[in-house]
Amino acid sequence: MRFKNFLASTVLVGVSVCGSIAKAEDPPPPPAADKAMAFYDRHKIDISNLRDFYEGLITADVMIHRDAHLPSLTKWKLTLRQMILSDSGHHTARSAYQLSLMGVPLEEIRAVFDPGYVDGIEDPRLKAAFTYIEVMGRFPITSSSDLHALLRSNFTDRTIAELMQLGAINHASATHDAVLPIVTDQETVDWATKNLASVGWSVGHNAATSPDEQRANPLVGDAQSGMVAEIDATWARDDLGAVDPVFETDWLNFVTGYGVPIVTFDGDRDGIEQPFDAFPSAYLKWQSDDARKANEPSPDTPPFDVGAYDYDYYAGPIALPSDTPYSARNMFDTYWDRGSAFGTLAMDEYILQTERSMTYKQIWSLFFVYQLASGCVHCQAHGAFGIWDYTEADAFHDEIPEEEKGPLIAYIRSLMDFERSEFLKDDPAMKAALRFVRDAGRLPSRVTAAHIEELRRHHSDREVQEILAVPVVTAWLSASMQSVVVVTDQLSMSWTLRHLGPLGWKPGPHLGLPSEQRTHHMSQLYDLLISEVNIGKVPDAATEWNGVFTPLAIDSDGDGVDDAFDGFPNDGSRWADTDRDGIEDAQDSDIDGDSIPNDRELSLGTYPYKADSDGDGVDDPSELKAGTDPVDPMDL
Repeated sequence: MRFKNFLASTVLVGVSVCGSIAKAEDPPPPPAADKAMAFYDRHKIDISNLRDFYEGLITADVMIHRDAHLPSLTKWKLTLRQMILSDSGHHTARSAYQLSLMGVPLEEIRAVFDPGYVDGIEDPRLKAAFTYIEVMGRFPITSSSDLHALLRSNFTDRTIAELMQLGAINHASATHDAVLPIVTDQETVDWATKNLASVGWSVGHNAATSPDEQRANPLVGDAQSGMVAEIDATWARDDLGAVDPVFETDWLNFVTGYGVPIVTFDGDRDGIEQPFDAFPSAYLKWQSDDARKANEPSPDTPPFDVGAYDYDYYAGPIALPSDTPYSARNMFDTYWDRGSAFGTLAMDEYILQTERSMTYKQIWSLFFVYQLASGCVHCQAHGAFGIWDYTEADAFHDEIPEEEKGPLIAYIRSLMDFERSEFLKDDPAMKAALRFVRDAGRLPSRVTAAHIEELRRHHSDREVQEILAVPVVTAWLSASMQSVVVVTDQLSMSWTLRHLGPLGWKPGPHLGLPSEQRTHHMSQLYDLLISEVNIGKVPDAATEWNGVFTPLAIDSDGDGVDDAFDGFPNDGSRWADTDRDGIEDAQDSDIDGDSIPNDRELSLGTYPYKADSDGDGVDDPSELKAGTDPVDPMDL
């Protein structure tokens, strides 16, 4: 028998799955003066008229934290741990306060701050979930096949997908707080100051510097449950053509108190809403001559110290030693919860798929540089090809003129060292934006108030908002794709290998099996969906994107678990029955129904929650009988 006893050694003995990695050289720390600098008028940059983007972030946040396959309380504990590791002061306080409101004792909350907290967890399933969060909360994110195997020995694929989406949404929220520290509402500040100071929490940059910045209400407790109730009341889960989930309450202004208009108006349809459009009836003319000058920093603001932030930000893929191959990782992507996915897709569509004050070339250049710094190799391929793809879409008959192809490829390559790019030597505005997203690409973040001040020298408030939003939605994509270790679509991968390979770019583990291959690149998917709408068909975007049927989000008993994954779809008190034999998993000695008892699966190194551990189409008993490796999809 050639397969490894990985699961037995990991789950039963407790061997770490993280291993040792060759960490990229750390960049120089930001200057002390930059770290001490106060942020300017955050409330102007924070939400303003990017309502669709922020409501997407809120939707994703509240839907992923509700009860589902994982209890809400467990997910808030996982979130607290991730926010502590990510150095997000606002979301650390918010998560801890939420747990307190849910009745968790203060000492239990404080224990999560202990560096050795995960080592002390006795429950193997809970320990597996926190082991994943330990990876997600640190830089670089180093998800691996062994980590996947650990999760699969303890959870169904659907539950792992929920856990991975939680980590990704938390990563986006932490990134937002890092690049523009959120002013924490006074109620949460008061609670955290009283109860968390003993474990090292302080309000820091999350303190208000003016009354205008102070948020009105906490996004915890009744607000959380109220948002979920409003979505559940208005969202037609069993209708593919239904509108996205909507809120009855204006939660954005409830939380911030900023009085942002509920309805935005864009009369000339140039993507710029009033009041940012100085020329609301002139298409593609939106900014008055004095708009940027009015936003410039005061004359005594020191210039940005480029040398202090100039460092190599691309380190190549990190390959971890592993005892088992990757197995059917596309299923983690396929089984994402549709409720929270609506929010993340809204963020993606609003920022990355639409030109407003920033052009597609600028947006995807920012995306690419962020991913070079974040370490997401899959996202690097999408970013590099994205610049090419959107340029191609603007060309006549979708064909870039031959004489323009070489310079465009040279420009994309130059972004791997943009400080010395010939294409950007006379573009300080774009360089300022690229520095901002590059330093947002790791958590704890290297972004300081000095980055914002430099952006203000070249960009209006409206442009700064969009630049800020790029690393937030990009952080969600980076974290989710690094969790899944997704196999990149052939179009993006082949283009990037051809054009960046000569510079040393490598695909790492994102070059996988044909069975794991995404069906479409993003642009192809959008073209397909538009064509289906044009012929009167109601598209199923989730199924088309994943390449396999993705069930609708119907939840008959209202227990937070969709019927397709609910072993007891008409009983709200229980759901877990992986093999649908009428026995709950907690009492089932053979959870996946493959005739191999759970304890025997652990000793063999196969997955108790998966009858076909490696996802190669041959179940575990057949592979064991044939003498092939049941956790290696290449050994049939």
